[in-house]
Amino acid sequence: MIFTILKVIGIILLVVLALILTALFCVLFVPVKYRAVGSFENTDIRAKAHVSWLFHLFALHIEYADETDGYIRLAFVKRKLFDDADSDYENDEKAAEASDDDVMDEAAKTETEDKVSENTGDEPKISADENQHIKQQTKLTHKKTYKKPHKKQFKEKSEKIKTGIGKLKREYGDERNKAAFSHLKKELFIILKRICPRRLKLTMVYSTGSPDTTGISLGILACFPVGYTNRWRITPDFESENPYAKGSFDIKGHVIVISILAATLRILFDKNCRRLYNRISR
Repeated sequence: MIFTILKVIGIILLVVLALILTALFCVLFVPVKYRAVGSFENTDIRAKAHVSWLFHLFALHIEYADETDGYIRLAFVKRKLFDDADSDYENDEKAAEASDDDVMDEAAKTETEDKVSENTGDEPKISADENQHIKQQTKLTHKKTYKKPHKKQFKEKSEKIKTGIGKLKREYGDERNKAAFSHLKKELFIILKRICPRRLKLTMVYSTGSPDTTGISLGILACFPVGYTNRWRITPDFESENPYAKGSFDIKGHVIVISILAATLRILFDKNCRRLYNRISR
């Protein structure tokens, strides 16, 4: 009996351990896929972005056109984005307008009563037109009050940023920290390479409004390898007298967590990087 109970407990522990290891391997080795497609014509931009993981079991989808829409899906639960924020904003606006109307009516009523109290005997009372005029004046003079962030907070944050940049410049000039900065540069390039899209297509027709500047801009674009390695189709329009740009794009790629985690751990365990961090954080 005891051996049977121990056997059942052992099987349960093995199943739990297998599930934990499976989840860990999925997080580390199953890629997070992303894709963005869209079109543009001058300032009119329409785009769709989709991020998914584990056979689309977890996904994030965002669309941008005249309005922004999207959803997030966790397993079999799907929830829309932006709706709650918009409704809360509309409710806040309605509540603010209602409070403004109440304040204006109260102010107009008080001013009307003051004028009525000044009238004596057979003097005429305030008419409805005059009462409406008082309401309009009160509406113009009444302003909404918003709680603005304190300037001191922005000043403190900017001072911290300036101090951090100053420390980095000072440490970068130190000969002892060159190995740390070299290692950081190498690992950051590895992270960027893992994150960058595998496909980056672009089709565009454009004009700057002048043939010479259109040709110059085309030459500048041809200097970047990202264009000809991805076979961008960029067509200049030398005849148009008005500047414009229209086309479409398709961006696709994936990120494997284990590669980003490995580069981060190499930075954390490097003694030169740790010494640099200790010097900056003082």
